[in-house]
Amino acid sequence: MLQSDADFNLLKKISISDIHFLSLGEKLSFEKYLDGIRDKSGFDALFKKLSEISRDEISEIVGRRILRAAWNGESNLKKAVVSKKIIDSFMIKSVFYGDSGFPAMLSSSAGMSDPPYSIFYRGSLDCLSRQCVSVVGTRRANPVALKAAFDFARDACDDGSAVVSGLAFGIDIESHKGALASSKAATVAVLPGGIDTIVPSSHSKYAAKIIESGGAVMSEYIPGTPAEKFRFVQRNRIVAALSPATVVVQAPAGSGSMITAGLALGYNRDVFVHSAAFSGQSARLDELVQKQLLMDVRRGLKTKESVAGKIDNSPMAFVASGAKIISSYNEYKENLYLSRI
Repeated sequence: MLQSDADFNLLKKISISDIHFLSLGEKLSFEKYLDGIRDKSGFDALFKKLSEISRDEISEIVGRRILRAAWNGESNLKKAVVSKKIIDSFMIKSVFYGDSGFPAMLSSSAGMSDPPYSIFYRGSLDCLSRQCVSVVGTRRANPVALKAAFDFARDACDDGSAVVSGLAFGIDIESHKGALASSKAATVAVLPGGIDTIVPSSHSKYAAKIIESGGAVMSEYIPGTPAEKFRFVQRNRIVAALSPATVVVQAPAGSGSMITAGLALGYNRDVFVHSAAFSGQSARLDELVQKQLLMDVRRGLKTKESVAGKIDNSPMAFVASGAKIISSYNEYKENLYLSRI
């Protein structure tokens, strides 16, 4: 498995990628420290140090006291070895922050405040050189919203754009399907776990079609990483950052899609809301969600403050704050152009 300096270097980067308690800047500082050991004593010394280094030593290297994070260097290295085997078996590609092929929109210079250190992917990232648009929405989408997502994505690709989404049920998968239906198909799916495991598994066939069409399935997590709840929100920040604009097709108040929209604004991206978000069925779902939130307060399951924050994080609240409502890709394109003037 490890036959060259490139193999050893990739193993080092996989190991660093999986140190979740370090920020991007801290990972880069830690990598610089490890490279100093490599340059002086070779890779064997580097990996020996990596397997033995303590949390306090890491704290000293990155300049921040790390108190609660679990750390075991030997376990980290063993996990990296397993991940490297998966990468070799599935011919998974990787690119790291600072590499020439790293997606430009995921850099701090493009406005992303918390860029990923690594991207593991299958397929091609070349489609990210197109104008990208991120399309998000609820898993419980109604037929009107599903058609809206499909049509928007197909029209976007027909116009030469690329569609970014998360491969989930509902709006996500319809967006990918719409992109794939275009003669100029280009779409990227961002996963909440290692790309060796497609989530949900029933969408594996669409992941394959995305790759075959020249798009990509990607993740910041090392192969072998399970999709856990907190990783869905972390994934959403990449969906938000990859495009100059995010379109919310249908999303109840406080949903993950609205979190994505908020992240997009934080990265100085535009947010648009599709008119399908206000159709009769969409409005009824949003009303049901808000009623459930208020009921949770009465039952003591949630605080008034947390519920108020979720209710304020809704498509209507975004529109009230200046987000434009669009009903087609052409309207989106026109409003995106106007927002840049």
